[in-house]
Amino acid sequence: MNIEKLILNPARLRILQFILLNERTTVSAILETLTDIPRATIYHHIKLLDENGLIHVVEEKRVRNTIEKVYAMNKKNDMLKHDNPVKLATAFFIELLQELQFYLGKSDADCVRDKVFFNTALLAVTDEEYDVLLKEIKDILEKYIKNKKTPERKLRKLSMISSLPVDKV
Repeated sequence: MNIEKLILNPARLRILQFILLNERTTVSAILETLTDIPRATIYHHIKLLDENGLIHVVEEKRVRNTIEKVYAMNKKNDMLKHDNPVKLATAFFIELLQELQFYLGKSDADCVRDKVFFNTALLAVTDEEYDVLLKEIKDILEKYIKNKKTPERKLRKLSMISSLPVDKV
């Protein structure tokens, strides 16, 4: 399957994010957390991710009368070392733009109420400081990513991009 389609499907992206943040997980744990995605859909996406080498089985455990698989990201398949990273980035941006266009086109769109924002921060940091910052962000996100959707807890999409700024001098 085309890597852009594989990664940029919203449900698969959330599954990949969950696996990435948890390092190792089972389908049961994914089902408990991503309750808004139908069970059959999660199984379908796990199968696609596994078949295409983005995730792999790192352990199998006997649970009752079945084998439960433990999945992890496949370190050999680095999504950023893709044949065409420009195409992958473009697909990512197009998906975000489509979602924003849909939201902003609604008659009741209210960015303040819904906490929709755009922000860029230029940081002067060493590679080591940046690694620490990224780990801190990961640690913060881990506290919230396992929350289940409830009437009080809306799903929110927080997209981040790390890039080098173009030197305009």
